Amino acid sequence: MQLTASTDIGMRAVMRLAAADQLGDRVTIKAIAHQVGASERTVSTVVARLVEIGVIATSRGRGGGLMLTGTARSTRLGTLIRQLEQRPEVVDCTGPPSCPMIAGCRLRHALAQATEAFYRELDRFTVADLVAGAAGQLLPLRAHPPQRSPADAEEFPR
Repeated sequence: MQLTASTDIGMRAVMRLAAADQLGDRVTIKAIAHQVGASERTVSTVVARLVEIGVIATSRGRGGGLMLTGTARSTRLGTLIRQLEQRPEVVDCTGPPSCPMIAGCRLRHALAQATEAFYRELDRFTVADLVAGAAGQLLPLRAHPPQRSPADAEEFPR
């Protein structure tokens, strides 16, 4: 099963915010966009969905930014990804165009069971599990890559 790009960005944002939460930091959409390699507009759309789900809260003004809600750290990953994905089935057998073999096909049922097993396995973990131990300490560091001097940029192009 492949997750959508929005879900990928959403999960990365949640992990980054969970790590920042441990340090008492606030993170901006701009910072997340930079870290995940997406546009601010795309990250804003994903963050809006996470706010709607109740995982992220926002605050404006000086010292503002994004933060996890009180219950976000205990959110199960399967639940969160189901909410972000908003796809009831892996394949859409009903179309358009609808599959001519739908009446006698067992693939749809097998895929539904596999998808449920996927989410059930993810439900074993919480958002807090994603940043436990060293991972939580490394995520904020990776958010701010070391600055390269102009001489380095010429000598070692990206």
